[in-house]
Amino acid sequence: MMRVLIVEDDFMLCLINKKSIELIGYTVVATVTNGIDAIEAVKKYKPNVVLMDLRLEGGLDGIDTMNEIVKFANIPVIYLTANSDEVNKERAAKTNILGFCVKPVHFEELRVLFAKVKVK
Repeated sequence: MMRVLIVEDDFMLCLINKKSIELIGYTVVATVTNGIDAIEAVKKYKPNVVLMDLRLEGGLDGIDTMNEIVKFANIPVIYLTANSDEVNKERAAKTNILGFCVKPVHFEELRVLFAKVKVK
């Protein structure tokens, strides 16, 4: 079973993404709003993929958070962002990126990206 961690500080978007993931047939193991909690959630729940907002509460953005996570876990990430500037795309490319989606994310786009994840 595919296990997904959602890292999103917008409550409504978090609910929408959670519902979309569940409709695809996957399990959302946790939802968190900041990088520190995301790092702890990866350690605790060992998700197969992370759905990561770029802008988060606290000191770490989504890319910084994934840079910390890859130090101990090789988990693919789908980034969500309201602005897809080149600087962030280049920073994201250095992580285990599966996709870079501009909000609002469409159900079909998520389904296609999740289909690329190999579940262990």
